[in-house]
Amino acid sequence: MDISLRYRRTVIGPLWITLTLAATIVSVGTVYATLFKQDIAGFLPLFAVGLIVWTLIATTLQEGSGIFVTSGHLIKAVPAPLIVHVLQMIARNVLIFAHHLVIVVLLYVVLPWPMHWNMLLALPGFAILLIALFGASVALGMLCARFRDIGSAIVSGLQFVFFLTPIIWTEDTVRGTAFHWLIRANPFATLLDLVRRPLLSQPTDAEQWVFGLAYAVVVAVIGIGCYARYRHRVAYWL
Repeated sequence: MDISLRYRRTVIGPLWITLTLAATIVSVGTVYATLFKQDIAGFLPLFAVGLIVWTLIATTLQEGSGIFVTSGHLIKAVPAPLIVHVLQMIARNVLIFAHHLVIVVLLYVVLPWPMHWNMLLALPGFAILLIALFGASVALGMLCARFRDIGSAIVSGLQFVFFLTPIIWTEDTVRGTAFHWLIRANPFATLLDLVRRPLLSQPTDAEQWVFGLAYAVVVAVIGIGCYARYRHRVAYWL
C-alpha cells in the first residue's frame, strides 16, 4: 500500500525506478567497461547486480537513519512498537529490490552466464544482508533522532563508501596492488558479494561467509541493544 500510494495514477508504478536504474546500468556500465578495457559480457552483469544490491543497501541505510524522525507523527499518536516502522521501511525496499531483479533476468537473456546450484546461496546471503541492515537501521535511526546532523553525514559517507566498494571497478583491476585490502577490509563489499557472486554463479569462499555473518551479528546486537535501552526516549527526542 505504501508503494502504491507513492505511484498513484501512473501506468507502470514503481517500475519507473527500475527503468531509471536500467538506463544507468546500460550507459554507465558500457562507459566503464570501455575505460577499464573490460569485456562487456563479463563486466555488465557484475556491475548491474552490484549496483542493484548497493541501491538496496544505501536506500535502506539512508531511510533507516531518518525513520523515527519521518514517522514522528505516528510515534506520538499511535502506541505501536518502534520496530514496526523499521520493518515497514525494510519491507518496502525489499519489494523495490524485487522489481529491480527484472533487470538481472533481462541481462541473463541478453548476456547469459552459466547456471549452477550455488545460485541458491544468494538466499542465505540475502538473509545475512537483511539482518545487518535491520540492526544498522535501528541503531542509526535512534542516533539520528537524538543528533539530527548525523543523517547528512551518513548520506555523504555512503557516497564515499560507494567508490571504495567493487561496483564500478572489479577485484581483478586491483589484484596484486596495495588497494586489494579494500575488498577484505570493507564490510559492504563482503555483504554485497554474498548476494552478487551466487547470483552470477561465481564461487564464494568460507572466509566471506564467516566475516559476513560476523558483521551481521555484531550490527544486529548493537541495534537490539540500542532499541532495548533507548526506545522509551525516542518520542521525547522528536
